[in-house]
Amino acid sequence: ADRAVRRNRRQSHIDPPGRRILVSHDTYRLSLLKIPVTNVDRAARFYQDALGIEPQFVAAEYGWAQLDAGGVPLALYQPGMGGGTGPVGGSLDFHLAVRDLTALADRLSALGALVGDAIQEGDDGTAFVEMRDPDDNTMKIVRLSGD
Repeated sequence: ADRAVRRNRRQSHIDPPGRRILVSHDTYRLSLLKIPVTNVDRAARFYQDALGIEPQFVAAEYGWAQLDAGGVPLALYQPGMGGGTGPVGGSLDFHLAVRDLTALADRLSALGALVGDAIQEGDDGTAFVEMRDPDDNTMKIVRLSGD
């Protein structure tokens, strides 16, 4: 309650008592998404086949692989080898977006990685598929809108 926040299209002003901070909306960018896996070689092959994204590099000896997911690095890491300690398996806390969701659903189905049997629709009308990787990590991929 002792902080006033004013916003416009380009900047936020946060005024704690006696101090003014100016933050530009273009200051921050998403720089890395991390997925814990048990084997980075296998996971890199899977993500390349399933999502069609090429590995930038795979360093199995360090438990790390990195792929380019549309300008955002997607890191596959083995917990305990320096990249983090997250649990392997479970729902990933981010979604990807793709233009051709039908083609992706077909590819995932052919790989046995599609959760369910079709494109699903959320309560808000968003079309998505859910993918499961070999380590039981699940990820939602939504249809890119606004194009």
